[in-house]
Amino acid sequence: MRAEDAGARTWLSAAIAGWAVCVWILAMFGMGGSIDRLEEDPSLVQPLPALGAPAPERLGPLPQYGDVAARPLFTDNRRPQPFVIDPTAEPGAGGGFDYVLTSVLRTPQVQLVILQPAEGGEPVRVRQGSAPEGAPGWVLQSVEARRAVFAGPEGERTLELRVFDGMGGEAPTPFAPRDATASAAGPSPSPSPSPPATAAPPDGRPAPAARAEPTGAAAEPLVADAPDAAAQRQAEQEQVEMIRRRIEERRARLRADEMATRRPPRADPNTN
Repeated sequence: MRAEDAGARTWLSAAIAGWAVCVWILAMFGMGGSIDRLEEDPSLVQPLPALGAPAPERLGPLPQYGDVAARPLFTDNRRPQPFVIDPTAEPGAGGGFDYVLTSVLRTPQVQLVILQPAEGGEPVRVRQGSAPEGAPGWVLQSVEARRAVFAGPEGERTLELRVFDGMGGEAPTPFAPRDATASAAGPSPSPSPSPPATAAPPDGRPAPAARAEPTGAAAEPLVADAPDAAAQRQAEQEQVEMIRRRIEERRARLRADEMATRRPPRADPNTN
């Protein structure tokens, strides 16, 4: 290969190889052997920063904060409230779990109960294996026909299904007594039909007397019984219709709750 035919890359490689050979030869003759560490010079050492004066203690003695206990910040009247622990109290009382069992729903797919705070409030639905929001430490263990068992920090607690005691609720449809309805309707005068005329027999014998129809006070009970029976039938129909509507509303709520628990979460179409 002639020198005039060599390219730029060839000349660059040759230059690097030449420099490497020169450095190797100089190293063989002791280049760099006289390099050594400098002696320590105290004047070049920088002094360490001095520590500042310690800050004074921010917290004072305990008697200095007596007003915090004498005038509590988180009370309405800024007065200390008594706090007493009764050692004779029942172990199952309190504990943040004060509910009343109002309804039980048992199906092959889901078992849940409906609780209501004892002091009043919105009802809470609790499924088996979960806990109410107001008492997260109490988990519903089992559901029976008329009771529910919860397990919490104080052990197991059984809630019996509340039975209606007749207090509260909507009053039943009043029934008017028969005497009051009859007296309110009043006797309706009815014209007394005239007895039909009977022809005299041809043989001259006296005609039999026509049977008199009951008139006046004797006909009043028959006339008064008609509106009384109609009012009673109408009241009974209204009460039956009211009970039927309540049953349908209750079934619709239970059906909606069951469908809401069965419905799977909708997948987001934008998620890949």
